[in-house]
Amino acid sequence: MLNKKTRCLPVITLGILGLPLLLIRPSAAQQPATGTIQRLNAGDRACYVDVVNDQGQKFTEFANFEICEQNLVGQRVQLTYESGNIQAASCQGNPDCAETETVMLITQAQVIPAPTPAAQPTSSRVQNLPDGNYRYWSGTSGGVVSDDALLANGGVTFTFTKQGNAITGVFGYVDGEAICVQGQVSGNTVSGAAVQTLRGAQVISAGDTFKAFGSSGYLQVRRGRQVSPGVVRYGSALLNLNGLNRINAGSRVPPRGC
Repeated sequence: MLNKKTRCLPVITLGILGLPLLLIRPSAAQQPATGTIQRLNAGDRACYVDVVNDQGQKFTEFANFEICEQNLVGQRVQLTYESGNIQAASCQGNPDCAETETVMLITQAQVIPAPTPAAQPTSSRVQNLPDGNYRYWSGTSGGVVSDDALLANGGVTFTFTKQGNAITGVFGYVDGEAICVQGQVSGNTVSGAAVQTLRGAQVISAGDTFKAFGSSGYLQVRRGRQVSPGVVRYGSALLNLNGLNRINAGSRVPPRGC
């Protein structure tokens, strides 16, 4: 299913029981030029690419089938698009159907380094904030951001309380998983431990190798253990808040402990 943010040019045709079907054609202006690949899925019509751009917005794009054969999941890439024909959605996967539609296809995905965060003035570092409750967001704007704007733009947030250099808060994806992080802040980096409480939560890294919690890469965890079927505790966690913007604290109070 295509991302709700992707603007589309609708084409109406008649499907089962005469009901209209909406064929979605992504607009090139809305397609991400760079981003991190979350998933590759070879479908009947094309390779489907789930990608999160550098602002944390999620997209699903069409691609040549060859893209699905590449080892790109978890990689930050630069994407090249070209106009191409794929089997029409009205064919419903029938290999004998000759109907097609023209869409923008990813034809190349070149692996590139992660962006280098812009240097922040010393006064804006989390370490130097007065004690209190705060919220940071991976979106491009700071200041007051409504809940509707967060839902519309996605990304990650970190809602936390600060007492001296002690930080306790919830890091999470706006429309996805969250985890409690507790530790000490130095500059804009929080080091400590993390606990995820979620039905079906599984250990990402049980050993000494840091692995990213989700696709953004801001939070790295290791030394995880399954405390119970719905609780995973990580003995070591690093949360890099560089590149996140401070926004209004919101109505949700940060936890006192993990």
